Amino acid sequence: MNVIFMGRRWLSYLVLPGTSRVAEHQQEALKLSGDILGHETSIGKALIADDDEDFRRLLVHRAKKMGLSVDEASDGTEALEAIRQKSFDILVMDLYMPGATGLDVIREAQRTDPDMEAILMTGSASLETAIEAIRAGVYDYLTKPLDSLTIFEMTLSRALERRHLIRENERLFQEVQRLALTDQLTGLYNRHKVKETLASEVERARRYGRPLSLIMVDIDDLKPINDTYGHPAGDSVLKQVADAIRTHTRRVDMAARIGGDEFLVLLPEAGLDVATEVAKRVRREITGEPFEEVTISISVGVGQWGEEFGTPQGYLHAVDQALYQAKRSKSTKIFTYRKEGTFDPSDDKSENVDGNSSDDTGEN
Repeated sequence: MNVIFMGRRWLSYLVLPGTSRVAEHQQEALKLSGDILGHETSIGKALIADDDEDFRRLLVHRAKKMGLSVDEASDGTEALEAIRQKSFDILVMDLYMPGATGLDVIREAQRTDPDMEAILMTGSASLETAIEAIRAGVYDYLTKPLDSLTIFEMTLSRALERRHLIRENERLFQEVQRLALTDQLTGLYNRHKVKETLASEVERARRYGRPLSLIMVDIDDLKPINDTYGHPAGDSVLKQVADAIRTHTRRVDMAARIGGDEFLVLLPEAGLDVATEVAKRVRREITGEPFEEVTISISVGVGQWGEEFGTPQGYLHAVDQALYQAKRSKSTKIFTYRKEGTFDPSDDKSENVDGNSSDDTGEN
């Protein structure tokens, strides 16, 4: 009687040479291995460890025929050394080996890769060792001698499929997470990401006394462009503005589209002067590239974090007020927030205004 648990589920059956049950296993193994043998490159990396050299070489030969890249170890010590030097997709371990048991090797490997698949093999199976293998997260537990190498191939194929499925699920989850935090039109982050990142960056700036600046951008008169040239034209303008922002910001900066025609850039480790210069560069590039017969214009508010804001929301509101001053101005289109609700223009013409002013009235 061979007792095997596959996919961490117990299966118990009698394996006799020549029976239809063996034939079924052979067909399934061929199908499983055939599904992944379509790849010209290696389908995965395996470490096979067994102190029985002839048996180990037999398993290595079969695994290589399936398309696996295989390392082998003659005892537990060599197996431990191998997993410390390389990464593997699957381990095939003899339970009892000199130097360390197969379970010792598996546990060590799973400390760095919890999703590591492992197959445990033993010539002295017992209920206790099977339970211990389950607790260790072993994928399958096979007894030696094997009645058919087809069972080994089938088990290896299933374990690899599970490994690839876990990796694909992780990739898909990360993609879903990325899409949930990304504006699909521009590829920048969205408002949800801003809320999360702004809170953490404000906390860091407050705790360590590091500079943190914020830029808010609003496209002037996007609606007439949509009305005259259609929404695809408006989308092109949004992409153009996003590209300009992306070009003139650093990797550590966070750029986001937070509304229909509004953008935000969070600049860690940047003071007000640096952020204002970035805003000027972005605006210079955008106004220098007309769209159709229209000159694109943006209004910009800039501010550096200070304790007077109290909260991230208070900080955001203050910079939004600077943006509002730029929107109201007929010539100066970049305003910076100063202390106590005052705003400074930062274009060629400038003025010093408070929250109630409306236009440019003086020069630097």
